[in-house]
Amino acid sequence: MIDTLKSSRFIRFATVGGGFSLGYALLTAFLVGPLSAPPFVTSVVLYALCIPLAYLAQKHFTFGQETTHKGSFAIYGATQVVSLAVVATLSTRFVTQVYWMDTGLFLATAASAAIVSYGINRSFAFTRSA
Repeated sequence: MIDTLKSSRFIRFATVGGGFSLGYALLTAFLVGPLSAPPFVTSVVLYALCIPLAYLAQKHFTFGQETTHKGSFAIYGATQVVSLAVVATLSTRFVTQVYWMDTGLFLATAASAAIVSYGINRSFAFTRSA
């Protein structure tokens, strides 16, 4: 039962994270490529906009919690800010302005950050309130 719960939680987490990562990657690549938006600013702004939306989705859909402890958003936010720094740094260093190449780049960096985020947030942010 516990293993099923843990694996279904990870599947829900991957679904939410994957949805946000895919949306982020497609939108960022479109803005940077065809619209020639600046890669760094575009990456930072879009990723930052995803943080509160993804937090709510993870809180309710993945972890099924109406309430969490007071520091949960701070932990989640800090995890995402570190992820943002990694994603933005890599995307500006390796951006090609070729739509599908950049889509892969943005998706790979965002997905990697999401996997690390799951471990941290499962252990610290989305624990039940005492």
